[in-house]
Amino acid sequence: MKLMHTTETGALITLQTKDTAMDDLVRKIAAIPAEIRALEGAFGEKKNSMTAARDTLVKLQVEKKSRELSIAEKEEEIRKHQRDLNMIKDNDAFKALLSEIAGAKKQQDDIETEILEFLEAIDKAAAEDKRLQQEVKKIEEEKNLRIKDLEAAKKDCEAALEAAKTERAGFAAKISGEILEKYEFIRVQRKGLAIVRVKEDKTGKISCGGCNMGLTAQKIVDIKTPDALVFCDNCQRMIYLNQAPG
Repeated sequence: MKLMHTTETGALITLQTKDTAMDDLVRKIAAIPAEIRALEGAFGEKKNSMTAARDTLVKLQVEKKSRELSIAEKEEEIRKHQRDLNMIKDNDAFKALLSEIAGAKKQQDDIETEILEFLEAIDKAAAEDKRLQQEVKKIEEEKNLRIKDLEAAKKDCEAALEAAKTERAGFAAKISGEILEKYEFIRVQRKGLAIVRVKEDKTGKISCGGCNMGLTAQKIVDIKTPDALVFCDNCQRMIYLNQAPG
């Protein structure tokens, strides 16, 4: 179809403006659950980091406790050997026991060194644990506030969409069925853009505002015809020239 004679071009332009606004609302509503999931996911990852840090701290504390028990065992071992010294008469046995005591003390010193290293590591792990706990608490508070805002925005958008649908239905009912059907079909095919204004570049070339294809001389004549609804030969969109909504 090349053109149709109608006085409803302005109404179609207004209708498309309403439809575009409704499309924006639909996109906003659809995007909100995804944003909420992203917030929950980011919070979950941060919470996992906090849990891992706490596990590291607990593990270090357990290791430190184990070393402290080993120190106590070595102390008891040394005391026992020292008691045994009083009962040994053989010189070689006496020297051997002294050697065992020295070895136990060396092991005790090594364990004490390990405990000092664990204490340093525990201090760092505890600081990281505290930092992450504070960070997670802050993120959770921010997340909850953001989700609350998003859920409120979703309700507002849904209410606005329902109102827009009602208004749109009343407005569309005033447009002739044939014209409205063509508009609806093209709008679906062309991703929401059914009617577009032609554009003119500096050289005077006139082209479709939807697909940018230059118009033929006859098409330019057609589009200047009063009460004519013209269709682009390339994209089949409805095109108009300086047409204000009526």
